[in-house]
Amino acid sequence: MAELDSNRKQDDLTWLENLQRNSWEPEIIITGLILAFLFIFPAKIYEFSAYLVQDLGAGFLLSTLVLFYLSVVISVFKIFFIVQLSLRFIWAGLLGLSYAFPKGVNQEKLFKVAQGYSYQHPDEMVLRMEKICSMTLAYPVSISILILIFTFYLGSLIAIKVLFNLPFMAIYAFFLISIMAYAILMATMKKNKFKNWYSNTMLSSVGATYQSNIGKWFTVWYGLIVILLSIPIILNDVKGFDLFFNEKNLSETDINWPISEYYFEDVHPEEKRYPRAYAQSQIMEGSTYKLGLPFYVDDNKSLASLREKFQDELDSISWGKIEAMPDLYQIYIDDEPYYPKNWLPLKSSISGQKSFETILYLDSLESGIHELRVEKVMVFPDFLTNKLKFRHLENWSNFKFLKP
Repeated sequence: MAELDSNRKQDDLTWLENLQRNSWEPEIIITGLILAFLFIFPAKIYEFSAYLVQDLGAGFLLSTLVLFYLSVVISVFKIFFIVQLSLRFIWAGLLGLSYAFPKGVNQEKLFKVAQGYSYQHPDEMVLRMEKICSMTLAYPVSISILILIFTFYLGSLIAIKVLFNLPFMAIYAFFLISIMAYAILMATMKKNKFKNWYSNTMLSSVGATYQSNIGKWFTVWYGLIVILLSIPIILNDVKGFDLFFNEKNLSETDINWPISEYYFEDVHPEEKRYPRAYAQSQIMEGSTYKLGLPFYVDDNKSLASLREKFQDELDSISWGKIEAMPDLYQIYIDDEPYYPKNWLPLKSSISGQKSFETILYLDSLESGIHELRVEKVMVFPDFLTNKLKFRHLENWSNFKFLKP
């Protein structure tokens, strides 16, 4: 029996050694597949965060936190795997060099100024690069376990916030306290049951292996450099998301230099959501003009509160009677109010976005450039107390269009 166990252990070691020698094959396949996935995923994250704001009412701050967090994770892993694939490219070149010139440098055929020096053998360079490639792939694996745990925790907090309609500050405070408690527990020098359990986990073991073999500060600085390199990618991935902040007016920059794909159907990607009012095109065709308003679930919550608690505020700005969600909006064309006859509720089969659409009849409008502005009234919970507040947004949406 002892001999059988010994043979089995020897077979396992032989299998592991063979697997380590040929690890480059699965490394390249895994890296390529993950990179392809990572370059597609940011658009899905953006739309998911917009879905949290519009359809679930998770709140802009929490949805932005989700967007930034997931964008950081995706962008950092992009850099990690791009570095890994680039190193494998160098490794492949060195492997070809070692095959073409197995003896390495021929000192006699060098220029005299280059003779007499010690050069690395191609086989040594291949083995060294192989070790570096394997090391760089294992690094993101070591932090991916931590990210998965943290993502599950963050997702649980979001679910609790949405289900119980808790104020963002309560969730944020609990999140900070839990993170601080974890940090204090891990920073203490005394051993405890949690630290003993944690040290035996794969996450802790992989991290300790890295720190003890290549240096604890090297691993820290390597991670920080990757994060710095990913910042431009992160900023590009979250660009324009501030327009989903339903409780604020457009900025002067958004009004003076609007991004056309956010407002006009003919240049808008079908899989994306509209943050503000949108039209069929920047150039009218005929005398009618289609206009749409995106659905925000928080607007539905505003209806009863506006009628019951904020009627005086509505009367002070001469706002009409509020019965349905489109009544929260007032349309102006060149600062003249326009009252649509009816609104049609729709849901996109591609993006899944809900909206209200209407037709504007503009026969009497002169040819030229015109401004369409949308005002909005709403209530929103206070950041700290969750108490409802009234807000009148005079530039909730604003864009210009041309009538030929």
